[in-house]
Amino acid sequence: MGFTHKILWMSDLHQTVSGQVEGVNSRTRLRQVIDQMNRYHPDAACCVVSGDLTDTGTPEEYAALTDRLASLNTPLLPMIGNHDNRENLLAALPYSGSGLESYYQYRFDMDENVSLLCLDTALPGSDAGAFDPVRLDWLAQRLHDTADRRVLVFTHHPPGPLGLGLLDDMPLLDHQPFIDLIANAPQVEHLFCGHVHRPVSGVIGGVPFTALRSIAHQTRPPHQTWDWSNFVAHDERPQYAVILIGPDRIIVQMTDIEDPA
Repeated sequence: MGFTHKILWMSDLHQTVSGQVEGVNSRTRLRQVIDQMNRYHPDAACCVVSGDLTDTGTPEEYAALTDRLASLNTPLLPMIGNHDNRENLLAALPYSGSGLESYYQYRFDMDENVSLLCLDTALPGSDAGAFDPVRLDWLAQRLHDTADRRVLVFTHHPPGPLGLGLLDDMPLLDHQPFIDLIANAPQVEHLFCGHVHRPVSGVIGGVPFTALRSIAHQTRPPHQTWDWSNFVAHDERPQYAVILIGPDRIIVQMTDIEDPA
């Protein structure tokens, strides 16, 4: 049995102008992951980046980011996170596909069978996320329109707690309507989340989900005692994921960056 689609996925780039963030060089790490993607996965159909593309959302950071992304040979599907600025992101990296006006939320059709829904969960001024009625209605309509297709959903914020301590204080707020919506859409085969900088998988509302590490710095495992006042990035390798779609399965391969700087 062969796989019909390959998608690359990375999250939480936290790009700065200098490259420095939380004691690591996120610029160098992004270059390393792009080099790996270009070398090992030239056949990928697209690369989804599920939010926190920059660290503070300034125009200067987006200019540096777009310069660094120019070397990626795979079509890019960017998304918004809590560290991003919606206006500046829309100006720097307009999304492709059909989307929701004034939000960074869109549908991308890979072919006549598979669609990706890249959602905007940003809540300006907060590290937590939101999915207001406008965004929820758009999602409901897209799920109605894709009833005869296979659908993968990407968000920045996970919908509710994942057992990650302090990170559970800033999920997608009021997430139950979102969970109910995707749980009642049988074509939704998998949910992919960013934000937590941890490799986590499970099932939410009957829908399998996956989160992965950041391209930049990693948060600490939940069994460690820490708070944001004494946070130190955990010494784990950054990672991206390779998503393979076959006739009867979806495979998510976590892939560490080789020898990260």
